Amino acid sequence: MGPRRKPKSPRRHSESLTRTPSMSRRTFQWRYGWLTEVWKLQKSTYLLLRKVPFARLAREICNKFTPGFDFTWQAQALLALQEAVEAFLVHLFEDAYLLFLKDVQLARRI
Repeated sequence: MGPRRKPKSPRRHSESLTRTPSMSRRTFQWRYGWLTEVWKLQKSTYLLLRKVPFARLAREICNKFTPGFDFTWQAQALLALQEAVEAFLVHLFEDAYLLFLKDVQLARRI
């Protein structure tokens, strides 16, 4: 029989997300790449949706609800609308993350 090994103590959640000396940087990025991307996006302040496709979508929705009228959009109005939409979506996804996947519509109603 070989030498007895000491049983490992259970790791806390916060400890499991830090890189240990035995874990290479590549292994950490491979396991927790999504987490580093979340941290990077939380630090950033730029918009997540591209401006031109969002502007096309906003104009298309506007034309759908107001047939026969051609509205011109100011760039600042589209930017304000996009920021409001992204803030709403981020809040919705934060709430949905706390709930189960099937409860996204419940989070939307709340």
